Amino acid sequence: MSNVLYKFVAGFFMGVAEITPGISGATIAGLFNVYKDFLSSLTAFSQNPKDITFEKFIRNLNINFLFPLLTGMGIAIYLASFLIDFLITNYLFFFKIFLSIVMIIAVVKNTFIDHKWNETMKYSISFTIGIVVASIISMTLLSLNFENYFMLGLAGFFAFSAFLLPGISGSLVLVMLGVYPLVIESIKSLDFIAIAPLLFGFLLSFLFLPKQIVRGFIDNEEKVKMLFSGLITGSVPAVWLHIN
Repeated sequence: MSNVLYKFVAGFFMGVAEITPGISGATIAGLFNVYKDFLSSLTAFSQNPKDITFEKFIRNLNINFLFPLLTGMGIAIYLASFLIDFLITNYLFFFKIFLSIVMIIAVVKNTFIDHKWNETMKYSISFTIGIVVASIISMTLLSLNFENYFMLGLAGFFAFSAFLLPGISGSLVLVMLGVYPLVIESIKSLDFIAIAPLLFGFLLSFLFLPKQIVRGFIDNEEKVKMLFSGLITGSVPAVWLHIN
């Protein structure tokens, strides 16, 4: 397989994962060994303008890597939106079971397989916080109106931020916040006007977070994974309550 095709395939599977709640696109990037290069490319946008030239920006952006990866992601997200809409319309119950199982597997992987149990248990408070926060949102005990432009943009910011981290899917965040059906329908119909605030939130996260995420994730990998494992666990009810 050529290098360009490999990046395209990696991006395609990242896109399929990211549009499917419970599966992390960043985790798939890790499996294809493109995660670090992906984040490094995005950090080109968050450099101090005083310290970077156009030539350095292009070099850091690594277009030869990023273009086939993002092309694969874009195609996958568009095609998968039809499949997901079909499953939601015709096999909703089984689709919810599938997502719930995938989410549970992700938690088991994060807490038992990727790290030793006695190490991850040191961050049980982070795990508990994740469960509580996600449960509050999933069970709609916290009433947030994500139909207005500001809140929809905030949802986009949170979703793309989650996309950049292994362990939680950006689309799962959209499920938790109740805007996932809107996003799927808009992608299917290519109605980007309807989700323009969401895309703006994506852009803000895209421009400002990669560098901080790289640093924070490297310094606190186990703690971050435990927090997101808790978020995934607490988000299982969101699959059953907010996908319909």
